[in-house]
Amino acid sequence: MVGTTLKMRGDENASENFKQVQLKKLTVPSQEVTTKRAALGDLQNRGLNRAIAAKDAAQKDSKDLKLTDALRNAKARVDTHWKKTALGTSTNGNTAAPPKANEGGVSAFLRSNSVRTRVPAKTTVEPVKITVKASSNENANEPALKREDSNLSKKSLTKLRAALAKPVMGVSGIRREPVAVARKETEIKAKEILEVKKEVTEAKKEATRMPLIKASSVVTTTTSTLPTTMSLSSKRLAGIEDIDANDKENLVLVSEYVNDIYDYLYQVELQQPIHKDHLAGQKEVSHKMRAVLIDWINEVHLQFHLAAETFQLAVAIIDRYLQVVKDTKRTYLQLVGVTALFIATKYEELFPPAIGDFVFITDDTYTARQIRQMELQIFKAIDCNLSRPLPIHFLRRYSKAAGAEDEHHAMSKYFIELASVEYDMACYRPSEIAAASLFLSLHLLNGNYRAGTGFNDRHWTPTLTYYSRYSAAHLRPITRQIAKLARDAPQAKLKAIYSKYQGSKFQKIALRTELTGALMDSIVGSLRK
Repeated sequence: MVGTTLKMRGDENASENFKQVQLKKLTVPSQEVTTKRAALGDLQNRGLNRAIAAKDAAQKDSKDLKLTDALRNAKARVDTHWKKTALGTSTNGNTAAPPKANEGGVSAFLRSNSVRTRVPAKTTVEPVKITVKASSNENANEPALKREDSNLSKKSLTKLRAALAKPVMGVSGIRREPVAVARKETEIKAKEILEVKKEVTEAKKEATRMPLIKASSVVTTTTSTLPTTMSLSSKRLAGIEDIDANDKENLVLVSEYVNDIYDYLYQVELQQPIHKDHLAGQKEVSHKMRAVLIDWINEVHLQFHLAAETFQLAVAIIDRYLQVVKDTKRTYLQLVGVTALFIATKYEELFPPAIGDFVFITDDTYTARQIRQMELQIFKAIDCNLSRPLPIHFLRRYSKAAGAEDEHHAMSKYFIELASVEYDMACYRPSEIAAASLFLSLHLLNGNYRAGTGFNDRHWTPTLTYYSRYSAAHLRPITRQIAKLARDAPQAKLKAIYSKYQGSKFQKIALRTELTGALMDSIVGSLRK
């Protein structure tokens, strides 16, 4: 029993010792390791930080010493070749003194504190000699200009030198010169007016004495001496309305220049005509092929939602190209058409379609490279000139002169597009096509379309005659041809334009009953006679 109890006690002591040893392994060794690692790392880091800090402090002190030495002995780094110096003095004499270290420190050399050197002295400029009086003390106190600002100052200096080099009275004289000139002009005008009044009074006195002889002299003297500045409305004949009278406040309408602009357009359409039977020299291309091509281009134009100017310009480019290039092959006719539309979109549209869209619309018949090559050929043929006016340009002006409504304008556009397909009407000027189309729409919509009365000139007012420069008699043959195209459109083989104007977007103009009434038949019937 005693042996067993001793053994049990020994086992208990052993187990306690084992537990204590395990506790030491779990607690004490981990504390020792952490304290040793922390102490070692901390000491090493402190030693390194102290060494780096000491090194940085030494480098900073040396840099500060170098900077102060450099600032004390530094000179202003300024390009002296652009500086303004007095005539007859050397550049070394009036140079600005560099800022000292104790006065401005580093801030004196900063860009934000740099100011362009200005000459505070009083300058007296003469026509030949230039004398500049400058004090050295004032220049010494002026801050120096940095190299970065030298280019701008050089530009301003060259402008100033150019102004001073002129043999005029100097800067003050330049400012006062317009005032003096204006005063002289007013004085001259006042003297002329007084002289004219004296001459008129003297002429009147003589006219009272001899009225039969001197009456004409009064008119000649007054008309020759008084300024002949007449307004545009006073030059017009009686019964002609000034359609630009209310457009002076709208700068977009350029009412002061609009008549001159249309004078130029009339000149350009004469310089770039489409001759009659312009496809006469073509071997493979006929007028029927041209009609099919333009009808297809109108479909593409509608599919791409393009402007009216784009289609009309494309037709003009095609006709001008075929008129010059007489050996156009049949296989390349569609390429000419799609390239002409491609050029027109780049000229008229704000966001033109990409060239890949035109390749796709031809069902990959032509490549993008072929379109670009044909574009170069077209520009070479038409001499890179796209300034030929279009019928829509004149139609807008004529619609304004006629006081037309939206339906008049839409129907006139329908007639213009129908005429563009017809080969026999390609030789007419764009202004003639526009005037004849409006003439026909005014007849159909303002007159009685059920009565076969034929033409009535009262729809073509003197205002329209003045602004269009065409009389009703000149427009009748063209109007008859357009009327025949509009009446036969439902039965025609090429119906792209007719189908296009059946939509509500174009006010269903092609379905109007006025196009098939007795008035239309009477207008077309006069063509047969």
